Amino acid sequence: MSLVRFPLEDLLGDGIVRESEYRQKLLAHDLEPYRNQPVMIPWIHKQELPIWVYLMAAAHLSPVVLVLSFGEPCSPIVLIQNDRHNSTASGVS
Repeated sequence: MSLVRFPLEDLLGDGIVRESEYRQKLLAHDLEPYRNQPVMIPWIHKQELPIWVYLMAAAHLSPVVLVLSFGEPCSPIVLIQNDRHNSTASGVS
C-alpha cells in the first residue's frame, strides 16, 4: 500500500498563515479518502510554516488513518500507527 499524500498546500493561504482560516479549512476537508490508509503530511519547503500547522493536521488525521507519516516520500517519519483500524476493517473487535 503506498502513502496517500495529504494536500497541505491546498489549506494554506498566500503569505502569512492565519490559525483561524487554516483551522476552518482543515475542519472542512473531507477525511474519507484517508480512512484506513497510510497518509503522509508533506514537509513544505516553499515557505516557513509554524509547527502548529503540522501538529493540527496530524491531530485532525490521526483518528482515521492507518499510519500517519511526515516528511518526504523517499524517507517518511512514522508518527502514528493505528493497528485498531485493521481489526475494525476486517470485522474483528
